[in-house]
Amino acid sequence: MGDPVLVSAARAGNDRAFSVLVKLYERRLYCTALSMMGSSWDAADAVQEAFLEAYAKIHTLRDETKFRPWVTRILVNQCHDLQRGRKPAVPTDCDLMPEGEAHVFVGKEAGLDVINAVRRLDEEHRVVIALRYFQDLKVDEIAAILEVPSGTVKSRLNRALAKLSLRLGRSNRLEVLE
Repeated sequence: MGDPVLVSAARAGNDRAFSVLVKLYERRLYCTALSMMGSSWDAADAVQEAFLEAYAKIHTLRDETKFRPWVTRILVNQCHDLQRGRKPAVPTDCDLMPEGEAHVFVGKEAGLDVINAVRRLDEEHRVVIALRYFQDLKVDEIAAILEVPSGTVKSRLNRALAKLSLRLGRSNRLEVLE
């Protein structure tokens, strides 16, 4: 079953169809929220709130083929709302790598290194990285979600990738591909 069929069924009151949509997108949305929020608890809260809002407002979705960008926009807004109401975080052992220490990892540890580098980006760069690489969205879709021009998304992605390259000690510069 595709998104349009599931969205139509959910609009008609089929809770099971909405549950399937949740299962399809919860992991990607969680990764996006985690990269934006920096805390697994906050990310889980943001995803839950986003799905609650999506469930309540599913009838407002105009194009049934656009569920993914629509729910992603709701998630981004939830993350922003949660960040506005949150006190500054106190560093914990969740910050796995101290700033400035160079480590070369292989396997699972390399993923932790990348996650820490993404978490240290400022929000506008963190969100475009999350949407492009965790959600696998195209530049135009990201632009629509963030309500900015495609060129802005491309430049933010390039800057974010350059910062990540520096933080990860990569000598080659990464570039955005369409």
